[in-house]
Amino acid sequence: MDLKNQIELELYFADHFDTILFPVLADIYLNQEDYRRARKVCNIGLGYHENDSAGRFVLAKIEKAEGNLKDAEKELKHAIKYSPDHIDAAIMYCEIQTVLGRSPSRLLTSWKKVFLLDPSNQTAKEFIEKVESSNKEDSKAKPQAKKKTKKTNTSKTKRKIEESTDSLNVSVRLATFTLVNVLKNQALFYQALEVLDLLEQKGEDPDMIRLERNSVKTLIKTSEKENKKS
Repeated sequence: MDLKNQIELELYFADHFDTILFPVLADIYLNQEDYRRARKVCNIGLGYHENDSAGRFVLAKIEKAEGNLKDAEKELKHAIKYSPDHIDAAIMYCEIQTVLGRSPSRLLTSWKKVFLLDPSNQTAKEFIEKVESSNKEDSKAKPQAKKKTKKTNTSKTKRKIEESTDSLNVSVRLATFTLVNVLKNQALFYQALEVLDLLEQKGEDPDMIRLERNSVKTLIKTSEKENKKS
């Protein structure tokens, strides 16, 4: 069978729902942006092969394409569990965890797995060095923390502002308008502006980018006013 021939695959799948080739057909539909059919093929195939990492990975890509990042994260976790050396799934897992704002400790664990699979991965190397260096600096500064007990509320507000302005460091290929909306809903406005800059680099709709940028800037002003009142 020609695995690149869509018609042959469709005919074969229609007669063999239990085939392990289902991720190939699902991926063809995914590349055509036919998410409904891609999802249907994955759901049928995974009904027979629950632990198929390739099928889980394709389903994760569908979830990501439709903006369901938490569901994509869940499917990627399964894909990595069933195939620990699945480097593409491991990298995408890290990227989506970053977008979802997972804790640095969780991200560090995930990027270390990527680095273990691919020591040449520059993003993994830089992230690990950055977090471990930051942890060392924090441990050195701990003895002075007790002297600032009276400024608890101020320090909390400052920390919140710092967290909201942290760089997202998301890859260009992960940048979408859906991601911008996800970040806006999580009040990560500066990170949303970052993604809009990436979309501009990709040559996406300039009018849409301008409208979104104005919207985000308005939200930032509103947020700053509320912080001053509190």
